[in-house]
Parts: sequence; structure tokens; C-alpha cells
Amino acid sequence: MAVPLRYRLLFYYLVPLAEQWECPVLTMISSQHSECKALIRKELLRERRALDMDAWFRNSGEILRRVKTIPEILDAERIHCYVSMEFEREVSTLELLDWFCLERKEVYLPYIERGRMAAARYNCGIRLMSSGAGPPVPDPLVLSEEDRFDAVIVPLVGFDRTGGRIGYGKGWYDRFFDDLASRDIHPARIGLAFGLQAVPSVPSDPWDELLDVVVTENEIVNCLSSRA
Repeated sequence: MAVPLRYRLLFYYLVPLAEQWECPVLTMISSQHSECKALIRKELLRERRALDMDAWFRNSGEILRRVKTIPEILDAERIHCYVSMEFEREVSTLELLDWFCLERKEVYLPYIERGRMAAARYNCGIRLMSSGAGPPVPDPLVLSEEDRFDAVIVPLVGFDRTGGRIGYGKGWYDRFFDDLASRDIHPARIGLAFGLQAVPSVPSDPWDELLDVVVTENEIVNCLSSRA
């Protein structure tokens, strides 16, 4: 079976580094996880940003259709969900946010405040405004002390089937989930991604928080079962 172009490119970058770092490329596990992740992140972002508008819109729609069928969402009363950035070609969530509202769920959006991720309340039809380099936020911005989320929907740059996640490298969600767990709050962790963002294995560190479910345009990946 032919090796996909993106993996050949990853190997092109990683093999010379593997010799220097003694990094086992095929498993992508080494003491230089952050450097390995940065290389994978760069390649996956390049591929995702290259999606044309039709493919991005069509595949996002299929992912949202699948999201609306999973028990972790159907049973949730309070959902924390990212706002997609079109220029990054993240899986679109704008339609999903309004669907949550129509289903009478409480919806919260991420907001970065003083180095931590907070929650801003979202209501159907509310205007979203730019927040600089980050995702849009509600206007008016109403921060909430709510933290008893039943589900958190997370953006991905890359993922593997055991729930390993590559984000943008800032650690917002790792700290967010760790903070919730310290207060005995354990929401379902759901990642949205296109199939092209899958990798065989994500290099992991002790502080990395794993996902429970990943939804792509092709399937719903039960990461908990994969780890069992």
C-alpha cells in the first residue's frame, strides 16, 4: 500500500532529526515530543488550509450530522464548544451552536482571560466579534462562572485513535480539562476533525489530556474503546 504524501513528508522532516535525537520515527515517540509535534502540526495545518471551500463546507456538514447522533451530545444539558475559524479551515461549528440552542441546551464558548480558558455564554443568533488572533467571541461578551459542563467540543490539528490530540501548541485545553478534573468535573471530551488530520500515533507527554470521542466526516471514533 502506498504511503500517503503527508507521511512521506513527515518522514522527510523527522528522519534527520531522529538520527540526531535518537527518535524512533515510526512510532513518533521520543524525549523531543514538542519538536515532533511542531513538525506534525506544521504539515497538518498546511494540508487543512489547502482544503477548497466546497470540500470544507461539505465535510463539515457531514461531521455535524454525525455529532447530532452521539449520546454524549444528545444527553448533554451544558455544552462548551469552540467557535470555528474559517481561515484556518477548522471544522465549522456555527450551525452546530444554533442547533444546540434550538435543542434547549446551555451553550458556552471559550474565552481566554489572564492566561486561562473561561466560558462565555452563547445564545442563538447572537453576534460574534473578532478577538484578535483567537476565535470570535459573543458580542456582548458575558462571562460565566458555569463549569459543570456535560460535554466539551474541542478543535483539533491532529489526532490518533486512542484520543491523542495535537492542538495549536498553547496548552489551553490541557489546562482547562486539568482544572475541571481538580474539581471533580469530567465532561465528555469530543474532538472534531477531518479525516486527513489523523496520524498513526500522537507523541504524548504526562500533561496531555486525551479525548473520549473524535468525529470525522467518515466515522465516529470511540477513543475510550481504543484505549481499553
